[in-house]
Amino acid sequence: MKSRDLIIKTARRLDKFNLDELIVVSELDEKEVTEILSDLVKQQIILKNNNTYFFNTKKSAEITNNDGDETISEFKPIVIEEEEGYEDFLKFGEETQNRVRAYVGLLNLIHQAGTKNINKVVELFNETSGYPRIAPSTFTRIRRKYSQYGFRGILPKFSKHITVAIPDEIYTCFKKYYLTNEKLSAQEAIYRAQKELQSEQKIEQPYAYTSTPFVRKVRTEFTKEQIEYFRNNIEAQKPKFEPIKIKEPLDMKFEKAAYIYLKHLKMENKLERLMHDKTNYKNHLKPYFDNLSIREITTKVVAQFKQSMFDNGFQLVSVNIYITLLKLIIKTVCPLTNSLVVRNNSKQKVYSVDMNILSDEEIAELLNICMKKYPAAYPVIYLSLSTGASVPEILALTWERINFEDNTIFLKYFLYEQRLVMNRCGSTIRKLKFDDNISGILKKKFEGTKPELTDFVFKFDSPKSPQQYIENVVLRGLSAHLGIVRLHPSDLQHNFVNMCLKQNVPITFIQKSLGYYGLPNFIRIYKDLIENLDKGNYNPLNKILENKE
Repeated sequence: MKSRDLIIKTARRLDKFNLDELIVVSELDEKEVTEILSDLVKQQIILKNNNTYFFNTKKSAEITNNDGDETISEFKPIVIEEEEGYEDFLKFGEETQNRVRAYVGLLNLIHQAGTKNINKVVELFNETSGYPRIAPSTFTRIRRKYSQYGFRGILPKFSKHITVAIPDEIYTCFKKYYLTNEKLSAQEAIYRAQKELQSEQKIEQPYAYTSTPFVRKVRTEFTKEQIEYFRNNIEAQKPKFEPIKIKEPLDMKFEKAAYIYLKHLKMENKLERLMHDKTNYKNHLKPYFDNLSIREITTKVVAQFKQSMFDNGFQLVSVNIYITLLKLIIKTVCPLTNSLVVRNNSKQKVYSVDMNILSDEEIAELLNICMKKYPAAYPVIYLSLSTGASVPEILALTWERINFEDNTIFLKYFLYEQRLVMNRCGSTIRKLKFDDNISGILKKKFEGTKPELTDFVFKFDSPKSPQQYIENVVLRGLSAHLGIVRLHPSDLQHNFVNMCLKQNVPITFIQKSLGYYGLPNFIRIYKDLIENLDKGNYNPLNKILENKE
């Protein structure tokens, strides 16, 4: 027992060691050390990965057997060659296969070590496995996927919705428009296919389909090289239907458009909204836009309006509310042809004005592609999606406003047209917490560049301004790669809200994270997203009565 205690004390002091180091320090016989060490590994007092040992300070054999972790207690060691999905695994390239092998190795190690000290076990694996580093947050996702779907769940691009009901006739017609050198977006190709079938009376009317299952099915049927060849060389055929030409009153004065919009609200008996919108129109939009025609209200004019509001001390949240109202007024009279309003494809199903909501699979794929193609911009995208901070606020961050001790960022300014604009409202000046994944990336960047504390955190090797680079290079490129409607910076916040709502995060937390002054404005903007989750009937007495029984 004295030798055993000596080895435990030595292992605790070394923390991480190999067999030779332990023999030298403990001054015991190699055979005796090996036998005791083997016994300690079985009891999980010491962890082993390859030839490296790690002292587990927070774990004992008794805790391991009673930690109540379903995923680990029911876990069986993974043998890739024996798993269902091995044939799919062999279809991937060497780099992807190695990444999957790393996930499997870490899952097997966690099974051996237990779950009370996961971060240290992941750290040990990263240092000794020889595979690329796996972040703790990535492992959490992989572990959940494995628990839900087995080995197939940790393969790239896995989705439980792989088989989606797409009508064969629409898909066949879709390929005729998508796989041509016209290089239509998937959504536009779906629309044209349905219009052609409608003109041939094969379907009654076009329906809203998301593009993801169509694109996924094409990628299953053809290789990447074949798709590129088709989209570069196959001549596009002329549509068999005539596009509908709609004349809209682009020369109408904004004053009249506002009158029509407010009248509609009154007719629909939306009195509370009428009161708010009427006040915002009279106080903020009327002086600037009333004498302009709809045609004259361009993105450049709106940008000038935004800057004038900022110069007068208005905060970003308020200005966004006024611009949303501006778009609603214009959309009432010119829903299709005005470039300011029609940012989203009108055929796509959207939940609210000017929002591009992605599925969980699309968000995961977006982050994965961003890390590979735009690594400098990855922390910006990740921070916005995980904290609710806007892209302009993140781009205005300096190193002195990042606290690595408690993993928080302090938001006081936002970047607009190369200028720092101060948030004037108490709700928009806020601290937001970020996770260990992004903390590691930022720490590495800080240690590598050794900047001044007043330097901007995010700088890009591009002639474009930071805002233009994120919007016109990064988000445009990611949208094209995913085959989705083009993303804009505000969509990152919209998707943060959508993810939080789906996970039952309190609305007050979401509102404060985004910097809204109060709940009414937040609910007005995200009313459709909130109502979209309101399904079925709820009886609050059920749980109370069940507990009593």
